[in-house]
Order: sequence, then C-alpha cells, then structure tokens
Amino acid sequence: MQVTGNIRKELKAKFPGVKFSVRKRSYDSISVNWTDGPTEEQVKEITGKYRDSYFDGMQDMFVSCSSPFNEIYGGVGYVFVDRDYSDAMKQQAIGILRIKYDHLLDGEDISVARYNTGELWRIRQDYFGHGHGIQGEINKILAVTTA
Repeated sequence: MQVTGNIRKELKAKFPGVKFSVRKRSYDSISVNWTDGPTEEQVKEITGKYRDSYFDGMQDMFVSCSSPFNEIYGGVGYVFVDRDYSDAMKQQAIGILRIKYDHLLDGEDISVARYNTGELWRIRQDYFGHGHGIQGEINKILAVTTA
C-alpha cells in the first residue's frame, strides 16, 4: 500500500532515531506504533493528511474527503496511532509528578513497577479524580512529554 510507505518515510524524516511500525490493519486502516519519541498529537499532524474518508453515523455511510494530496501520496480511511512508553520514560514522568505534587503524596511509594501493574489509580482519587488517581495523572504527563 503506497500510503504506508509514504507515512513511514515522512515520520522517519521528521523524527529521526525513532523507530515507527506502520502497518496495514485492514482494507481501509493503518496502525502506527512507536515507543517514547514524539507525542501522539505530533504524529497525528503528519498522519492526518493521509485520511481520505470517514464514517458519518448520522447518514450511516462512508464519506469521501479525498484531496489532491491523497491522489498523489495515497489515502486511507483510518490511521490509528499508539505510543508506548519505556520504563525510563515512565520514571521521568513520575519525577515530574513528584516535583509538581509532592505535597499530596504523603510518602506513598510511586514507582514504575506499581504503575506497570496499574495499581496507582487507587491513590489520591480524591484529588486526581475518581477512577484515575495518580495513574491517570502520570498518563497525562506521559501524553505531553517527548523523549
């Protein structure tokens, strides 16, 4: 598929040193995966222009939004982006959390191991929101942090 190769080339040029996996998922969708590096929003700035259709639920039909760009470089209906985080990146986010919210942590053990098991959502739900806790705040920090 022409579009996967073009997305891969453009991401590699914009973010050298970051390894991206760009794969066809189904007939009209592509997945882009990577670890650390740019944020999802930064990657979507590149992949968004390759979108050439979408599903309109009100009319129950697919709508074409193809452009001259898509005709030359390829297009696809859906581009899914998914960024993974290394333990080093998670540790960096925990460090940022500690600086910003140390007064709320009450000596609590906030570690990468506890983050990886998902148990930090229980801590400080009163402050960070029910069902999210510190786990959710670390996720927010990771989402906007580049490596």
